[in-house]
Amino acid sequence: MLFGILIFYVIFIAYSDFQEFSVNISQFEFSYLPIILAFVLFGVTIRSIRQQLLYKQIEVSISFKTGILLYISGLSMIVTPGGSGELIKSYYLKKNFGYPLAKTFPTVIVERLQDLAGISVILLIVGVLLENYNVILLMLLLLSTLSLIFVSGKKEKLFNFLLHILKKIPILKKQAPSFSESYQVFGELTSSKIMTKTLSLSFFVWMTDAIMIYLIFMGFNLNFDIIFSTFSMYGSLLLGVLTMVPAGVGVTEVSFVEILRSEGVDIGISTSLVILFRLVTIWFLTVLGFCATRYFLKSN
Repeated sequence: MLFGILIFYVIFIAYSDFQEFSVNISQFEFSYLPIILAFVLFGVTIRSIRQQLLYKQIEVSISFKTGILLYISGLSMIVTPGGSGELIKSYYLKKNFGYPLAKTFPTVIVERLQDLAGISVILLIVGVLLENYNVILLMLLLLSTLSLIFVSGKKEKLFNFLLHILKKIPILKKQAPSFSESYQVFGELTSSKIMTKTLSLSFFVWMTDAIMIYLIFMGFNLNFDIIFSTFSMYGSLLLGVLTMVPAGVGVTEVSFVEILRSEGVDIGISTSLVILFRLVTIWFLTVLGFCATRYFLKSN
């Protein structure tokens, strides 16, 4: 899979011309880079806090330091369809602390759903500001679907109906039988009290990411407002997530470039911006994830 991803990036860069790509990257204002990475790490910290709140809700007790390392270790598997590889965190909790998989893996699902909800809310706001009714309609539809999934935590018949649908999705087919054992846990994680806290954090962390991408635009001297930079990033990311392609690789990059090109941005600059964005997010976090994984692999 990694080889296929590497081939894609080689072709992706070649399409815009290697020489032009290197020139554009060299002209980036690298004084922005430390601030950009600081926002990325700040986002990781906030997501770790959200994870701790979810674990506390289901009486999984680990230290804040361990929680952060656990969250980061899960990022080593972010290059999987829908981030499903982050279920490895549940394996580490079982291996190191004895918590059963059925008790902890619903937290990963809730995290991913809340991330999707956070993106949808922000895109809905952007759609309203841009008066783009297609975006508004699509986000309302997606948020309604997510609300239905969250409500299923209180309605067992609805939960079983959604479980039946999940069993028809190839990538979730093997994991679906365990979902039924986790109905009570899913219900606890979707209670109104915990959902209010964690969804607020989800929205907040996606706002910090919106600032991060705006700084990347500024580093390339692109004079777009934060509304456009936010729309271009989240619109592309959402397409990647919904296609269930590992990390949205290919779909996210191409759609991001096309959005920028539609606004007159040169393909060389567009490609350079998207590559840098992916380097400081998904690939930087993947490397951090592998570093944190060593901690859990060494632990008994």
